[in-house]
Amino acid sequence: MRKVIGKIHLWMSMLVGIFIVFIGITGSLLVFEPELNHMIHPNLYKVTESKKVTYQQALENVSNSYPNGEIQRVYTPDNPDAKGVYLFRLNEGEKRQSIYVDPGTGKINGTLGDKSFFNIIHSFHEALLLEDFKGEEIVGIIGFLFFFITVSGIYLWWPGIKKWTSGFKIRRSKNVFVKKYDLHKVIGGASIPFLLIVSLTGALFTYDETIFGWFGGNAEVIVPEKSLISKPLPTGKLPLDQLLSNAEKEVPKGTITQVRMPEDKDGAVEIRLSRSYDPGNSNIRVWLDPYSGKILGKLDPKINSGLFYQIWHLPLHAGTFGGIFTKILYAIGGLTPSILMFTGTYMWWYKKKNKRKQRKIKKENSTDVTL
Repeated sequence: MRKVIGKIHLWMSMLVGIFIVFIGITGSLLVFEPELNHMIHPNLYKVTESKKVTYQQALENVSNSYPNGEIQRVYTPDNPDAKGVYLFRLNEGEKRQSIYVDPGTGKINGTLGDKSFFNIIHSFHEALLLEDFKGEEIVGIIGFLFFFITVSGIYLWWPGIKKWTSGFKIRRSKNVFVKKYDLHKVIGGASIPFLLIVSLTGALFTYDETIFGWFGGNAEVIVPEKSLISKPLPTGKLPLDQLLSNAEKEVPKGTITQVRMPEDKDGAVEIRLSRSYDPGNSNIRVWLDPYSGKILGKLDPKINSGLFYQIWHLPLHAGTFGGIFTKILYAIGGLTPSILMFTGTYMWWYKKKNKRKQRKIKKENSTDVTL
């Protein structure tokens, strides 16, 4: 049985290992995307010390600068991605732009487009740069295969209850194979919880609705769309700041992190908020009528049951639930597939080389006997 599991573990790793390596490396980078972006593009995060301009003024400045653009999201200075500035995400035809606005002046600091470094990293991590060729589905399947590789690795690694500590020992040996084997065993064993979590949560980004549906459930709790229909008024839409104020009143201890504009003309504005003890960001969602400011819907973990999965899914995958400590662990963890791939490949090559050598010796011996 162990030999069969070993073969499955080997060939599944050989099949998708290189993709897992690059997905892991890009994931490590994305853990610290806000911090790295701030280092790479410090000019985008310029904040003039003065009274902040209103969100509506900043929104109008962006709209005037991009008359053909459609604003999709607004990130407040409290959002980790914005890091102190107003951040607008808009679509301009097929192009997506991230617009960074100085909250002290309302002026645009700069922009990042589809071809920016981290947008490419995102595209590779989520879809292997194959958005038009079912890339997200492929990555989801790789996630499940990675999960099964990890489970088979647990079976191969487990030394038994009485000898469990031996699974974390590196022997002193001059034999290169022994060194690589022990390194593979120890790093694999230590990273088991991390690898199980990130592989499964990564796969579920694409396939959670399908899997929950098999059991008659839903991956997310949603507010019925029919209740999120706005009613146009002659006075037009309210300023964004008024909508934000209404959301703050609805969630007194919440911090606004994100605004999502409606996709349809009669849609509601979605405002996302966080509390200090949330595992991630933006777990409270409030929908408002952009014309009257009336609350049309709300999802709050303190009120609504069944939100556990959608609250913890992203934080568990990205490592944001424990602050800088878990982010560092996740960044390191994302590099473990590279080490496991290298050591595993070496062991496979070493064994294959030894088998060829033994066959050659056996052939030479049989030839000598014949002579």
